[in-house]
Amino acid sequence: MSDEDRPVLLLTCSGISHTGQLTTMTGNSIRCRNPVLVTRHIRLTSLKSPLEKELENGECLVTLDGCEECCTKKRLDMIGKIPDAYIIATRAGIIKRGMEEPRYDEIEDMSQVIISNIRMIQDMAKSVRYDE
Repeated sequence: MSDEDRPVLLLTCSGISHTGQLTTMTGNSIRCRNPVLVTRHIRLTSLKSPLEKELENGECLVTLDGCEECCTKKRLDMIGKIPDAYIIATRAGIIKRGMEEPRYDEIEDMSQVIISNIRMIQDMAKSVRYDE
């Protein structure tokens, strides 16, 4: 990440089901292992202020929903916010398994999907800057 890259905010649905827990664990894992890449991780279920306020900083917004319920997308739609990247775990190959605990390999797989999306956004931003 260069000084020109926008800070990244990862917003996760963080529900109580398997995939909701997976989004929380993935967000925590990425934030701990890559604090320069992902500067903030917010769980939709534990906002400390209104979502609109949390999104005022102009950060690159990456959202992760666990399933087709699309909780983060619905909340973002309510305030008219479009994320820079939107990921649904079940569309990325994760199978929802009720209340089971997420497995380590699932956390790693989702981490790689998120990191790949962030890198793609950063590369696109750099190519736009170079084209100007």
